[in-house]
Amino acid sequence: MDVCPRLEDTLALAALTQCIMRMLWRLKQRNLRWRIYDPFLISENRWRAQRYGVTEGLIDFGRGEIVPMAELTEELVGLVEEDAGILRCVREVERLGRIARDGTSSDRQRKIARDAEAAGTDHEGQMRAIVTHLIDEFHADL
Repeated sequence: MDVCPRLEDTLALAALTQCIMRMLWRLKQRNLRWRIYDPFLISENRWRAQRYGVTEGLIDFGRGEIVPMAELTEELVGLVEEDAGILRCVREVERLGRIARDGTSSDRQRKIARDAEAAGTDHEGQMRAIVTHLIDEFHADL
């Protein structure tokens, strides 16, 4: 995970991490386990996430196809729903759908740079616009 300037996004990712850990513990308590995939396949999805963010989707190994991030996020939220309820972080986990639909901070930063460039701003001005945007983002949910 990367640093999220919005507090609500950070809380969503922290809640998801806790819920996944609890889900895995719950499965172990029931003598079940999560699917095990080859590290090469996991690396491929990690590369896709780093390269495309939430825009291009990930490989669903069970289906054997690329699935949009919003759909996979909805599926993951459903898998940890019980755990989010017990940990009292349903609202935080549900925010993940918004991140998958609307994009990440890096998506917003790239848009700010493109808009500044389209307005004829030089590179330094584009960087200033991004920094100003990040300052606003860090204060957005406070």
